[in-house]
Amino acid sequence: MIFKNSQQDVNIHEEDDIKVVSLKISGGADSAIVGYMLSKYVATERPDIKIIPITTNHPSKPYQGVFAKGIVKFYKETFGDIYGNHYINDVDEMKTNEDYISAQDDNWKRANEIETIQKNYSGITANPPKSIMNTFKNKDGILIDGPCDNRNGKHFPITTGHSRKHLVNIDKKGVAELYNNLGLIDTLFPLTRSCEAFTNDFSNHCEDCWFCKERFWGFGRYT
Repeated sequence: MIFKNSQQDVNIHEEDDIKVVSLKISGGADSAIVGYMLSKYVATERPDIKIIPITTNHPSKPYQGVFAKGIVKFYKETFGDIYGNHYINDVDEMKTNEDYISAQDDNWKRANEIETIQKNYSGITANPPKSIMNTFKNKDGILIDGPCDNRNGKHFPITTGHSRKHLVNIDKKGVAELYNNLGLIDTLFPLTRSCEAFTNDFSNHCEDCWFCKERFWGFGRYT
């Protein structure tokens, strides 16, 4: 199934022997649109495939579990019973980014032991152009660091081993294009969160962190 995009078309297809795939769902806009496209493909063309949602809660941004559950609920209401158990785990104490990555790996391995997962879908995107990232400054006028530079300006493979990264060459404006093309800007998009600043109830975006700046650059709105 092809989803048109001016930066790179998204083509979701699995061979007939693929019956179980996992979806790394963080609660953010990127993984949410990947999950929607995957769900549309499965519901329309491959109802024999089961989708396993997987979420790891980052200790400094525990909105992930809350928003991911809401997104999966939206999927189920839209596409029906094509999902397996939603596997959620937490990082009790994070010392480095590697601890978070390790916890994600542990969660996937736990799910895989039960589900025998054959492919994994994630929502990793390209960074905005460096000229744009150089404008991402906080309220004090200080340049904000974002994800590593090797996510910018490369033509990465979409498939690596069991991993599917359909947005790896698409930036946030391309992600917004997918939402608009699929008519999801007022339905699915408000269910997502990109802000990585901690708030008590996650009812708003801080509008000052790197991920808020990227979200607004891509979508022209926060919610």
